[in-house]
Amino acid sequence: MAQVIFNLDMTDQVHQILYEIRMPRVLAALVAGFMISISGLILQSVTHNDLSEPSILGINAGANLAIIVAALALPALPFIGVMGAGFIGAMLVGMVILSVTRSKSPMHLILAGAGISLLLYAVTDFLVITFNLGQYIAFFTAGGAAGQSLSNIALILPAALLLTAVLLFLSKELDILLFGDEMATSLGQNQALYRRVTLTLAIMLASMAVAMVGNVVFLGLLVPHIVKMIFGNLHRFTIIYTGMTGAMVFAISDMLARIFNEAPVNAIIAMIGLPFFIYIIRKRGDQYA
Repeated sequence: MAQVIFNLDMTDQVHQILYEIRMPRVLAALVAGFMISISGLILQSVTHNDLSEPSILGINAGANLAIIVAALALPALPFIGVMGAGFIGAMLVGMVILSVTRSKSPMHLILAGAGISLLLYAVTDFLVITFNLGQYIAFFTAGGAAGQSLSNIALILPAALLLTAVLLFLSKELDILLFGDEMATSLGQNQALYRRVTLTLAIMLASMAVAMVGNVVFLGLLVPHIVKMIFGNLHRFTIIYTGMTGAMVFAISDMLARIFNEAPVNAIIAMIGLPFFIYIIRKRGDQYA
């Protein structure tokens, strides 16, 4: 790999494979894992819900459906258009879920997300069957970084770093949100503003990841909890550590998926994430009763 980076020779078939296939796949996995994990962390902090995660709340389903609709309407849509469509779909779902569950318990949020996800996936399946998009949708369902290009990564990486920098700038406000609405009000924080801004940033990260690697489940739930158990809850630390850990976990999962004959990455992550999901329910089940 070092030879490809510092002494690229496109006449060499090995260099060509590494440069055009392997390197973009590894970089895409790192960037996507970074974005998904940070999005999950922010969603958990802002909603005060340890079970919040883009796939569980239906945000990924909204992005997925919007991307399919955009692909049907404009088959030649460039990658930046795919990202834009995903963001619009994810944002609409996020707004609906938060509006119908405002002042409700965490369980209402999870149930609303699950219900809307089922509806959106049903609509997506209808479009897939009607317009014969089985191969196209298989990518979004299984998840994975295969097929990405360096040009797509060059487009997403600066945006991901910029959004993360803004979240780091708002880390103190996110810390205040953790103390609850009454404490935030007493400290003079404009909760509505910071909640809207940080949720928008989290949804942008999640929708870009969906456009890049499909609907990845459990990663945004698993990684933030691991990081918070080790490093605590201060966002100036957890944002960076969550992103780095998520990048490594997803890259390793994608590598294992490739080793096992291109198995779905979601299956690899679910083997770790599902037991952890059950652990959280058992440990904190009284909060969701």
